[in-house]
Amino acid sequence: MKETYKSYFLYFLILVYVSGSIGFVVNPTFFSPFTPYTLLFTCFVFLIHQPISDKKYILAFFSIAVLGYIIELIGIKTGLLFGNYSYGNGLGFKLFDVPLIISINWAMLICAGIVTVSKVFNNKFIVISVTAFVVTFIDLIIEQVAQKLDFWKFEGGLPGLHNYLGWIGVVFFTSYFFYPWIIKGNSKVSSVVLLLQIIFFTSLFIFI
Repeated sequence: MKETYKSYFLYFLILVYVSGSIGFVVNPTFFSPFTPYTLLFTCFVFLIHQPISDKKYILAFFSIAVLGYIIELIGIKTGLLFGNYSYGNGLGFKLFDVPLIISINWAMLICAGIVTVSKVFNNKFIVISVTAFVVTFIDLIIEQVAQKLDFWKFEGGLPGLHNYLGWIGVVFFTSYFFYPWIIKGNSKVSSVVLLLQIIFFTSLFIFI
């Protein structure tokens, strides 16, 4: 795909997030069903800017997605990893009670986090450690609106420290194993994707 078209898709993605932020505040009931499609489109835009001709990169990305799905499945069935929670219908199609889009989104955030943080730090251990905290921070923001938007809910309301420690561990070890291939990604687009999700979910937390 030509670089010009890739840029157009990126600009349109930014427009989608800006308009979505406004739309959710004005009429969340109308805009909420579009969430899984927005996340899927985000992943598409993210991937077309990555080295998709590199088979190892693509294998690493989808391996993280599959691993994320398995971890989520274990999580909701046992409550051991993140506490007791269940998914609603706000994230679209579910396979064995886990929305498929959530695993793809976490893979995207982990990959984007690794590349973005690597532009600040050179040490692998520091990069994957900071990435674990960045991705978990985004999870923390999403948690504040997840139940309102029917994404997921925890028994007793908001999750406890158990959930966040679980995610820090999952992101850290996932990043550690796939680091050599993911590090090749596009830092500009990775940073934009992270920033868009942080701003979007923060605005929802503040205004809805």
